[in-house]
Amino acid sequence: MKFFTTLLLALSITCYSFSQSQAEITKHAQTYHDYITNQNFDGVLDYLYPKVFDMASRAQMKASMEQMFNSKDMKIEFLSNNVTRVTDDKVLDDVTYAAVFYNSKMKMTFVSEMDKPEEDKKGFLEFMKTTMNTQFGEDNVTSDLKTMALVINMDASMFAINDPKFTGWKFISNDDAMKQLVDSIVPESIRTELLKE
Repeated sequence: MKFFTTLLLALSITCYSFSQSQAEITKHAQTYHDYITNQNFDGVLDYLYPKVFDMASRAQMKASMEQMFNSKDMKIEFLSNNVTRVTDDKVLDDVTYAAVFYNSKMKMTFVSEMDKPEEDKKGFLEFMKTTMNTQFGEDNVTSDLKTMALVINMDASMFAINDPKFTGWKFISNDDAMKQLVDSIVPESIRTELLKE
């Protein structure tokens, strides 16, 4: 009986630590996404897994973000970024990993096209919508001719990493643009296991 009680207690502690870990990752991932929504670039960069800066320095990445979000031709804004699910974590060589799934709604306003003739505006917006449909799916892209904007709804994922070399949970996007870097940071066995959950 004592054995079963001990086993039950051990299982309870394990389940509790899983849910604690998931809650902690969710909290940090949502803060990271709130920083993106509010264009707090320093906050975003604080949460990036530091090995990302081997690809481009922190200063370069901040300058790129500022340029992207403050372009005079096109205004980009995130309407929402919400964490939808976090997997159980996996540990390998003292580094803890988890996958974070989230939903983003992004608005692109084509400022430079605003003063063009109506037919030109319509043609441009239709072209951009078709281009975005290819990438995100037709059901996930809506256009508004009056505001010259597209709203894109996307579901995506990223990896949360808790590496003893750095402080706290850090994140790296799981997308095609980052594939080579992600592959070099997150071991294949971990990626496969986390993304199948």
